[in-house]
Amino acid sequence: MKTPLTLSFKPVSQKERSLVHAWLKQPYIAQWFYGQGLDNTIKHMDEFLHGSSHGKYWIAYDKKTPFAFFITSFVDKPDDELTRWCSEEGDTITLDMLIGDSNYLGKGFAYLLIQEFLISQFPQVTEVLIDPEATNLHAIHVYKKVGFKIIEEFIPSHSPHPHYMMRLNLNKTALNPAN
Repeated sequence: MKTPLTLSFKPVSQKERSLVHAWLKQPYIAQWFYGQGLDNTIKHMDEFLHGSSHGKYWIAYDKKTPFAFFITSFVDKPDDELTRWCSEEGDTITLDMLIGDSNYLGKGFAYLLIQEFLISQFPQVTEVLIDPEATNLHAIHVYKKVGFKIIEEFIPSHSPHPHYMMRLNLNKTALNPAN
């Protein structure tokens, strides 16, 4: 299914910082981005804006309308603690995302958005890790639709709540044009 959106993805710039902050305060987002995790997101995005972050922060646009936010980082194999969840040789990234513009919610765009983002921005990546809170059933459903598989339940250092580590093997999914 082709998305009815006209998508583009750009790194967050200083002018979008306040927009991302406003999105993070919305109740449907704040229930998943809170406490130390929220603090880390804001701190690391500011580091990114000043050129010194391990992660990369993105805005998704539909034509000229910003509506979603992505966070990515490369897993530094074999030294990164995330390596234990990697199954393949090659590049692995972490992914986090949210739809910030509520006009884009409930339309079935999230999995298409993730697919297009990964295909267009990370064609060289072998696998992707994402770690939703275990009670975030909607996100887990979307990630499974994209092709992510739950590989382990764990409690991250930034939250007292269980999360699922999910992995998407891009070499073995419909996202890979070679399949």
